[in-house]
Amino acid sequence: MPVELNTLITAVVRAVLDQLDTRPASVAQVLAPRDEALARQVEKRLGSAMQVCFQGQSAGQEPVLYILPELSCPDMADLALGRGSSLAQREVLDLLLQGKQVRTLGFAYRAHAATAPDALLRLYEEYEARLAAFGLTELVEAAPEASRTRDCLITANHVAEAAATGARTLRAPQGAVVTPLAQDAAVERNMTILKDL
Repeated sequence: MPVELNTLITAVVRAVLDQLDTRPASVAQVLAPRDEALARQVEKRLGSAMQVCFQGQSAGQEPVLYILPELSCPDMADLALGRGSSLAQREVLDLLLQGKQVRTLGFAYRAHAATAPDALLRLYEEYEARLAAFGLTELVEAAPEASRTRDCLITANHVAEAAATGARTLRAPQGAVVTPLAQDAAVERNMTILKDL
């Protein structure tokens, strides 16, 4: 069989298997009441990868990820020392003790990085490292599915820039010329170049 036919068969089989895959979406539980700003932040970080439930809501299945809003300086200090001074902190400590994944949308001390004394800043950086050792880390933004360029000549640099964002696809204008080095770079990075803009 020609290579192109094998590639086509593989793509069709993969698409059919993806459609047959009926596993329910994973659930992320936000440990705070729902508000629009928080919902937008969570969606921006997770993308559409998971079903999101807020405090007081139930998804009907066990969450695989728990999300905290921005972690304040006092909460960060207490959790880093293993203290549960509030009900919310005790809940987070219980989740960490159970081996659950807990993420935060950010650490409040970072907003003061330019003005805080070095010793205090280092203390909070140490708290952040200790929390990471416990399993509580920052939830980073989801990588984009595709990167776009309007350039008509696609080079290896375009592919490298798209790969640096985490994109799996580089979209270019229909009449774009893709250099052989760009094609090789895309294969090396397991990326697809689509000329569909």
